[in-house]
Amino acid sequence: MPLYAIQIILVVVALLTGPWPASAQDFPTKPIELVIPYGPGGSHDLTARAIASVAQQYLGQPLLVVLKPGGGGAVGSQYVIRAKPDGYTIMLGGTGPNTIFALVQKAPIGPDQFTPIARINYSPPVFAVRNEAPWKTMREALDYMKKNPGKFNFANSGTWGAADFPMRMMAKAAGVEYNNIPFDGGGPATLAVLGGHADATFSFTAQLMPQVTAGKLRPLAVTGPSRIRELPQTPTLKEEGVDVVFTMWRAVVGPKGLPPATVTKLEGAFRKIAEDKQFLEQIRQLGDDVQFQTGKEFEATWRQEWDAFGRVVTAAK
Repeated sequence: MPLYAIQIILVVVALLTGPWPASAQDFPTKPIELVIPYGPGGSHDLTARAIASVAQQYLGQPLLVVLKPGGGGAVGSQYVIRAKPDGYTIMLGGTGPNTIFALVQKAPIGPDQFTPIARINYSPPVFAVRNEAPWKTMREALDYMKKNPGKFNFANSGTWGAADFPMRMMAKAAGVEYNNIPFDGGGPATLAVLGGHADATFSFTAQLMPQVTAGKLRPLAVTGPSRIRELPQTPTLKEEGVDVVFTMWRAVVGPKGLPPATVTKLEGAFRKIAEDKQFLEQIRQLGDDVQFQTGKEFEATWRQEWDAFGRVVTAAK
């Protein structure tokens, strides 16, 4: 066949099929959506905006924060699950929607439905009592609960929420009973403790530290794997003899089936973001630290958490 005939055929094929799609190796060639399964102003939203503020220099494209609240995180999660697995729609997921809510509601928004890309950070709640309370240590509080079943009034931030869940875990591990009082959020729960209407709550540092600094609340234990920068004298639950670790993680995930080359590029970019000085300073201002994990490392962490939390949910039901 003459060369000019081959060229004509190639031109016709190109016109019929349209432009060739960019390969995963070329990724990204347009802005990327970072979905938040919550409303504005929360820790996820603030963390996402800190990420987005430095992301373009590492991704080569803007990172657009998109809020998709509703259904305890299910709306945003399902949006990402159903998205085309090309890396242009990803999510900053978390313990609340993608472990606790998924387990309690049996919602298909857990580790089997996503491609883990990178964990950015996590926040451990802190067990705190009024400064006038008789308990000076976590062990003293637990001893009181053992000797007085159901008389210790605990203020949670909502059933199965970030205060309720670690309390259930701790009570099960320590073999104690308490009176569980639900409130509509961490703020009202903290006010209940401050006002003497409850004995304790679990709270995050951004909300807790002003009260600790003012001498109104006393932190007794941290649920994380290690002590935290803001409260270096406050032991972990494990140090107090309770084998419980609970953190509210924030991690980047995508739909199932993301091309490995795309995952590698995203993971590498988020690693650089996690090391960026401007980003680190913004995260510290939120009262958190960065604890980066690769996609594979985070998937292992997530599945271990899933199994452990699943046992708590089953026992509670």
